[in-house]
Amino acid sequence: MYPEHDLIAINRSIRAYDRLFFRIRILTILTEVVLRCTSLKTTERLLSLLRKDVPPPNNHDTMVILDKYATIFHQLNQHPFLKGRCLSQSLVMQCLLGRQGIPSALKIGIQRRDGQFDAHAWLEKEGSLLNDHPAIVSQYLVLPQNNIKTISVVK
Repeated sequence: MYPEHDLIAINRSIRAYDRLFFRIRILTILTEVVLRCTSLKTTERLLSLLRKDVPPPNNHDTMVILDKYATIFHQLNQHPFLKGRCLSQSLVMQCLLGRQGIPSALKIGIQRRDGQFDAHAWLEKEGSLLNDHPAIVSQYLVLPQNNIKTISVVK
């Protein structure tokens, strides 16, 4: 049998994780709505209001934070009715990482599939993928950074 204080600590940890999951889902929905109504640049400006000026964490803490957010976004993707599009997820994750002092770069790529253009977004930190799989990203031609700020998201 576990001591009561251990069970209480585990329960608090689970509840905190559930609250974070819920907040990320709500922020992803709001970001999705703003993207549909405005441009990428405006959406990024709005999300920048949530940023904090904090020093970057040490390497171990950075890995823990990246793993936590990657796990949450992976869980969101397991439920089609919960997940947003890749762009809204990437923007939210970038915002959340920025709040923790972890810089990341938004990448947007395009490809031509069946005569139609397809676009995809993901995050990178120092050249490493944060929220996608290399096999998926390799299919896309990455747009130059200076061109992605003018994108309007229309469905």
